[in-house]
Amino acid sequence: MFGLMPAFSRMALFALAVLVMVAQISASAGAAAAAAAAEPLNKRQLQITLNGATPTADSGFGISLDNDDSNDSPTKTSSESKPSSSGSSNGQPGRIVMKTPPRSVESPLFEIASKVKLQWDYDDNMKKPPSKITIRGQMPEGYTQPGTTKPLYWYIAQNVSASGKAYTWDTITQSPPGYTLREGTGYKLFIIDSDIGWDNSTHVYPGRLFQFMLPFSMYNSRYAQTNDGVPKNYNPNAASRPKIARASVLVAAAIVFLL
Repeated sequence: MFGLMPAFSRMALFALAVLVMVAQISASAGAAAAAAAAEPLNKRQLQITLNGATPTADSGFGISLDNDDSNDSPTKTSSESKPSSSGSSNGQPGRIVMKTPPRSVESPLFEIASKVKLQWDYDDNMKKPPSKITIRGQMPEGYTQPGTTKPLYWYIAQNVSASGKAYTWDTITQSPPGYTLREGTGYKLFIIDSDIGWDNSTHVYPGRLFQFMLPFSMYNSRYAQTNDGVPKNYNPNAASRPKIARASVLVAAAIVFLL
């Protein structure tokens, strides 16, 4: 039969047979691949089911296959944990704001043997102002407590009322015992809450006074001292002018006229 068919018909039948064989081979390979892919997926689904987890659209493959009970979601801060601004402390201590001497002067000059006026206010963090304060002075570097290397402190005022937020320091009667205030820099003045005490004055107590420190210098005024050739207490503005007698003026005028 094939011998009676034309040559092109035999070629067409051969090509058709080849296409059928290729289709069968492709179908077999696709079925094997699908079976191989289905096996690990079924195992994964089985593992997820055994662990009691169910994948969702949001989690997908983010599910922990180990089921470790860990919670990685961020914790929201409740409004109760935030400090309130309605008159309550924000965790900061109160601080002194100097008025006299003005705080714009970082290291003021205080005159030796004078009365130094101190005046202050408090910042907005002060919720419990001190009822009593203690003021201490510190001598410059080089002055130490006897027999130690500790700085030399002295009390200017101790447990005085703080209601007026002011104090006048008498540098004569309230100087360090056994020492004399001298000209120079490096002095320090401290103001603390007496109820908190010196040792705890640098600890943070919300709404209460934190230790205040003011560096200052001392100077000796020489304005009242006697200058060479000028008597003490001389006031040039109050000096009297010498009076010239009228007769002396007339005699001098006559002499000039005769000449």
